[in-house]
Amino acid sequence: MMESLIVGLIVAAAFAWVTWTILLPASLRNRLRRMAGRPVPSQAGGGCGGCCGCDAALPLLKKRHPAKRPGNSCGTQ
Repeated sequence: MMESLIVGLIVAAAFAWVTWTILLPASLRNRLRRMAGRPVPSQAGGGCGGCCGCDAALPLLKKRHPAKRPGNSCGTQ
């Protein structure tokens, strides 16, 4: 009995996490956060939210494409 209760709680938590992170649109998640009194995360940068972009995250890209324009996504030359 206790094992099935624990399994049920784990399954319910997993379902809630999947619903929150994947199924709910960002606008609805942000509205629910505001209703709960929590700050809405800022939408910084590009796809992953990093400040220096993929050039800083993946130095192998520079080796494959050495003729890229000068400077990177952080604005340095």
